Amino acid sequence: GSVTPPPPTTTPTVTAATTANPSTVVPSKCESTPPVVVVQPQSRREELDVSAVPPTGTPQKKTLPGDEGPGGDTGDPASAPTTTTTGPAEQSPPLMKQLNRLLTPPDDLLQWKDMPQHLQFNPYVLTGYRPLQGVKGCLSSLFYVHNETINILTHGIPIVYILATVPAMMPWEKEYRFLSWCHLVGSVAPWCGSFVYHLFMNLELGEAMYYRLLQLDMLGIWISQSFGALPMVTATVFCLGWPIKWFIIISYSLLCIWGLFKAMTASSPWQRRLCFVLPFMMRIVLTMLRIWKIGGGNPASLTHVFLQDAVSAVGGVIGAMHIPEKWFPGSVDIYLNSHNIMHVLVVMAVYSMHQATVRDIEWMQRVECSGANLTASMGIDGINGTHLEL
Repeated sequence: GSVTPPPPTTTPTVTAATTANPSTVVPSKCESTPPVVVVQPQSRREELDVSAVPPTGTPQKKTLPGDEGPGGDTGDPASAPTTTTTGPAEQSPPLMKQLNRLLTPPDDLLQWKDMPQHLQFNPYVLTGYRPLQGVKGCLSSLFYVHNETINILTHGIPIVYILATVPAMMPWEKEYRFLSWCHLVGSVAPWCGSFVYHLFMNLELGEAMYYRLLQLDMLGIWISQSFGALPMVTATVFCLGWPIKWFIIISYSLLCIWGLFKAMTASSPWQRRLCFVLPFMMRIVLTMLRIWKIGGGNPASLTHVFLQDAVSAVGGVIGAMHIPEKWFPGSVDIYLNSHNIMHVLVVMAVYSMHQATVRDIEWMQRVECSGANLTASMGIDGINGTHLEL
């Protein structure tokens, strides 16, 4: 039953380890005749190992990483892919992974308890806080998600949009140039102050720098409440006699100056909110004059005149009451907390202010005040020639 191997001087033989690895070939030592190689391909990767050049007539396939599938090829030609494409279906998983990475907060963000006391102003937002950083670190936080991202974006994007669109909508003639500047500055100022404040509020320069940034934020709001509201105030008193007209405008300006002083010296969030109460109440009175058709103002802008203060008031109440994070602490740290909602609402309020201002200025350009107003009934002043030119 044993097999005697042939002498070494006779015909060369080929010994192949077909059991362990069919592609392993052991040729004889005889050099007279080239060995006969018998290869049984086991997989596409082993075929490439045997010969780098495919046989003639064999189609070349583009091989990409991952073509062999989980666990490698099975050796079955039917299971091997015949074509390889790089269409949208294959590109979408990396895009989704990249988007998911951008929308996921990094792991090194801090919790509320880790922050200094001056940054612990909302005890219901528990996570997502940026550590104290320098200017470069604050700027880099624009490119990852944290609990101030929505606040930064909602007031950063309007800056670009307003500067790109509003100037072309305003009349820049001499008679209305001042009101146009008031509207443009009043529309963009709150977003500039808020954007800088929220972006750099975690500066490592201490509590004093934080309150300087907060004062800048309050200054932007004050500019919007004072200069931004002047077109609405002017249109409301447009058909009144000059004594009443200037009395109302000067009174509103003095109330705004008082509000600025209170805003710059406020020591608590509630004091900062209440510093704008008196100008707000005077605007309510002016809105009532419009409803009663006393004084002036474009009737088509009345809805926006009401919304510009009503929507911002609702946003202020939501921010003060910490709704909804008070009900779900830690659940809306990154998105949809009270400050996020308030930011969106005040943007809507300034949009209504813009719509009301544009309509009011157009109305003042073409209107001729009639005798059916408060001035005529009180006999204070003639109507013609009493238009306020700013």
